Amino acid sequence: MAAAHRLRLLLLLLLLLLLSPEPEFVGGIGLGQLGSLLSISDSLMTRVANARAARGDLRGADRARSIAANLRLIGGGWTSIFSAGWDFARNYAWRDGGGIPISEVSRSATELLAAVAEFSRFDSAADRGRWLLQRYPRLFAVSKSLMESLLQVFNRSGSLRKAVVVLQEELVDGELLRDCLEVGAGDLEGLLTIARDLFSSMANSNHREL
Repeated sequence: MAAAHRLRLLLLLLLLLLLSPEPEFVGGIGLGQLGSLLSISDSLMTRVANARAARGDLRGADRARSIAANLRLIGGGWTSIFSAGWDFARNYAWRDGGGIPISEVSRSATELLAAVAEFSRFDSAADRGRWLLQRYPRLFAVSKSLMESLLQVFNRSGSLRKAVVVLQEELVDGELLRDCLEVGAGDLEGLLTIARDLFSSMANSNHREL
């Protein structure tokens, strides 16, 4: 019975994809938001790769380019974005939300947003350097906690979990947060805003279902 219901939902979603060139929602999430998230992430990682290459970190640049290429594959047109949205819907949107740390994700994203906005207000490299010296340890800890929470949310195999795992590794081993702040604080702020809004919508959806 449950399998038949899931099959009907899948067929309905595929039909909507065929009939509409730009479907808006899958499993309660906005595909436009998801597409923006992937596009901005791709652009930011490309700039991180270029910055690393310019300072001679060729291995780090290759890792960033690989992440950007994978994001490009996920976000390469509405069919790919729909596939990522279906991964979300199939694995996460229709399950019981118990034990999922959505509030922790939102809280960490909000704290990071405030910090990135503060960082963006500094014009000089010297001021930004001093700010990073004082605040980076805390930002790193919050970012690491955010990634750990996301891995609890995206705990099933698929494109979304794979992306989070790769980003977590780069955050811990490659100083991804510092690079993102230095080359694209505005884009990082946009990413965090979209992510926070997506998880707020997910939390509200779970609350309405209770």
